[in-house]
Amino acid sequence: MMNRRFLHPAIVFFLLTLLVAFLSWVGSIYGWHDVQSLLSSEGLRWQLRNAVPGFLKAPFLGHLLILAFGIGLWMHSGLGALIMRLFMRHSRLSGKEKRAFCWSLVVGGIFLAGCILLAWGPWNLVRSITGGLEHSPLAEGCTFLVSVGVGTMALVYGYAVDYYHTDRDLVRGLSYAFVRFSGFFITLFFMVQFFASLRYTGLDVFMGLSPSALHLCYVIGLFLTLFLSRTTNE
Repeated sequence: MMNRRFLHPAIVFFLLTLLVAFLSWVGSIYGWHDVQSLLSSEGLRWQLRNAVPGFLKAPFLGHLLILAFGIGLWMHSGLGALIMRLFMRHSRLSGKEKRAFCWSLVVGGIFLAGCILLAWGPWNLVRSITGGLEHSPLAEGCTFLVSVGVGTMALVYGYAVDYYHTDRDLVRGLSYAFVRFSGFFITLFFMVQFFASLRYTGLDVFMGLSPSALHLCYVIGLFLTLFLSRTTNE
């Protein structure tokens, strides 16, 4: 668990958003260049209109949601823990675990070979109209393919070790990452509101932050919150 002496990242971003609102109000009073107040009628209307759409259109959110299905199965089935055990050399594998692991590797290899064949094979099914991979359906669906590949390997492993028996077990695995990293998605909502408020008020420009610098700050914050996230299901 996160140290109780420190604020949760979600609360930190909420407080930062309040700070942005206060500074934008001060800036609008003192005529800071291109700064508009969030604590105004127009600011309130913007917040109500953009709170939900802004979050749903947040960079990387869709990719993270899709990856969560495969990663959830990877963690829930025990395949991730088994690979960690192999890497750390903590214990030996049972015969059933070895067979299940081999089957998952075979399935993963077949899936990877299929993706390679689609990418560089003789058929132009999922490449761009020019025959390349840039801006192709295959490149744009890479996140989905990774999630499917990882999830399929974990599914095969889970059934091979008799951990999965019914479709309900599968659904629990698919949803596991959302439970395990629920705090991350909550933090992400408040982080998105903070950066959106910063852009709306113009404080980012006033402070000399370029769009690329702001995007870099967002990416860094994204990975930090993912690293610091802990499950809220106690």
